[in-house]
Amino acid sequence: MSDMAAPPRRVTKRDRTRALLLQAASQIIGEIGYERLSLEAVAAKAGMTRGAIYGNFKNKEDLLLAVVAAKWQPILPPLQPGTGFADHMRCIAEAVVAAMPARRAAAIGAASFQLYALTHEAMRVRVAQANAEIYAQMAAGLREFVPASDLPMPAETFVRVAHAMVDGLMFLHALTPDLIDADIIRAAFELLAKTAVSPEDGHAPPP
Repeated sequence: MSDMAAPPRRVTKRDRTRALLLQAASQIIGEIGYERLSLEAVAAKAGMTRGAIYGNFKNKEDLLLAVVAAKWQPILPPLQPGTGFADHMRCIAEAVVAAMPARRAAAIGAASFQLYALTHEAMRVRVAQANAEIYAQMAAGLREFVPASDLPMPAETFVRVAHAMVDGLMFLHALTPDLIDADIIRAAFELLAKTAVSPEDGHAPPP
């Protein structure tokens, strides 16, 4: 197999149109939230027609999910194979700490989307489906780096716990940055690291 890097994919006109629409939608959401967003406003903001939106997205929900995917990416630290679970937890903690400023800046948009999803059942179902796919991918990746015997719980459960913990910490940091700071985030993952199974006795070490 050749070790030559694959050439970068050419950016098409469709790619540029989609990016402009996402940027316009994101700016409007930052001003008025997800609920009041209209496709007409997005098209006008981007200097396009409503038809341009339907040429790239099926409907408003597709557009909103694309904005979320672009603006609220999962925190994926550069895990190293061959290191212990506690080291992985410290790596994740530092990645979360590094993401704090960006997540705090995006907190209003993220909270607005959650409220929208909670009040629109079709969107809530789509979010659940998207999260399930992400969890499956992350669990598979975690198993490549951490043996199942080192995990305090099944990989599928762990990635859900970690997601819930990170989102909770980030929202509380946005609300009370002096109370939920970098040290608290590190302490949360340190506590999670202490739940790992000890390879010597097969039991979780005491806190």
